[in-house]
Amino acid sequence: MIPLDSPLENQQGSFRDLDTLFNAEGFVLGGGYEYDHGYYDKALDWEENMEHRAYLRIPVFTESGNLGENDATIRIGKPFALKHEYQSGLDDHVDTGVISGLIDQFQEPADKDADVEEKWLQRAQSELQQLEHRFLNAE
Repeated sequence: MIPLDSPLENQQGSFRDLDTLFNAEGFVLGGGYEYDHGYYDKALDWEENMEHRAYLRIPVFTESGNLGENDATIRIGKPFALKHEYQSGLDDHVDTGVISGLIDQFQEPADKDADVEEKWLQRAQSELQQLEHRFLNAE
């Protein structure tokens, strides 16, 4: 994980407006968000393969309301670039119980904080600049 400085950090707005802005730039609100925080992700390796591993991730936090509600106020956190290295083959930490099989359907990353190569870091900075430009011109 590599933190990236950005004028977006600590900016606030309505969930509706910021979600529209993030989506227009190709970011997706991660499915595991909570009522008080979440992450917008953009795959950086979309040209390379179908198994995305390098991402620009931007955390968001609610100041009022619940994340996902149009009238909630959210604050943007510090963006960062990250890379996941996935295991090949079988998961060596699998639990085959009935309940865990219904919940834990995906393999753990081999290294969920792998080194981010320079090309992904440069792409993350470029994508972040595009988002910053759109955000600053929307105000």
